Amino acid sequence: MNKIHYIFILTIFSMVYSMNFITPDNPKIQYFGRFDFSDQQKAVFDWPGVYLQFVFEGTSCSAVLEGKNCFDLFVDGKKTAKVIVGSKKDTVELVSGLEDSTHLLILKKRTESNFTSSVFYGIILDKGKNLKDPPPVPSRKIEFVGDSYTAGFANEYKGRECAVEKTDSVIFSLTNTNLAFGPLTADRFGAQYQINAYSGKGLVRNFNGIDKGKELLYYYDKLLISPMNKSGNSPNVKFSSWKPDVIVIGIGINDFQADPPYADSSVFDSVYTAFLDRMRVCHPGVKFICCATTIWPENTLIPRIKSIVESQKAQGKKDVFYFEFKTENNALYGHPDINDHKKIANELTPLVAKITGWDIR
Repeated sequence: MNKIHYIFILTIFSMVYSMNFITPDNPKIQYFGRFDFSDQQKAVFDWPGVYLQFVFEGTSCSAVLEGKNCFDLFVDGKKTAKVIVGSKKDTVELVSGLEDSTHLLILKKRTESNFTSSVFYGIILDKGKNLKDPPPVPSRKIEFVGDSYTAGFANEYKGRECAVEKTDSVIFSLTNTNLAFGPLTADRFGAQYQINAYSGKGLVRNFNGIDKGKELLYYYDKLLISPMNKSGNSPNVKFSSWKPDVIVIGIGINDFQADPPYADSSVFDSVYTAFLDRMRVCHPGVKFICCATTIWPENTLIPRIKSIVESQKAQGKKDVFYFEFKTENNALYGHPDINDHKKIANELTPLVAKITGWDIR
């Protein structure tokens, strides 16, 4: 063995010896949202707004990640960085130079990633350092079901148009689900949340009628979106493992927007009602907030959702509530921007408090 090879091997040995690798199945890592653990050494995910957290000892922390994605990083309650991960498996330094004590780290997915799943392989801590017990998991839970509005599509972009060649970059870097109305509302209550949303999807008809047969409910039961777009196969969600107190439903914009033909109203009503009934079975006692907003060109959504809620109440259902919001839609392609999402959250929060009895934090 020559001197160069010896030094190289010694350097690698020194790096490995000086680190403590924590695998994703460690019970002290908390996961929120839909993750696939078919392989316990991999946490696979692609729904928007998923997040994980843990408390670690030491001065630094890196994560082994794979899959093009953007994350917001929070350390000890403060946002410290926007973390961009490439498509290939890589070790990403999350934080360094901290005081040698214990720290709470939260990594929140900002982006939609509907065609490529991401993988979390674990974390790397300083030598001799470990995970500590995490904070108690919040007992309150809110699920948000919807489309691009719920996902926060390009909500950080300042403008309704951009150059065609920049579109993908804008959507990737300036979509921030963490600043959409769902997480903002959940934060007011210290609640867990899931964002089960997919841009362009409708309940029975997608935007402009594209991808017929692949509306939101095609994906809703699945842990992962990307495999459904490739092979049509994904592990199923175990609804018994996470029971929301409230489900905020924001689906229907794409059913009645852009170019006709639009969704058949009777079919829409039937499928919407069937979804409510099914969720009642999956989550006994859950409450529903059914959302509607003005849409172009015929403003069909508001009367449809109002009609569904009124019909439910007429049948004696006391778990369904109507919520209407308005937005300026100054973000990309006429989507709600950050100010719109704050406004929606401000208006939605009192309704959630009223129907749950929760205090606002």
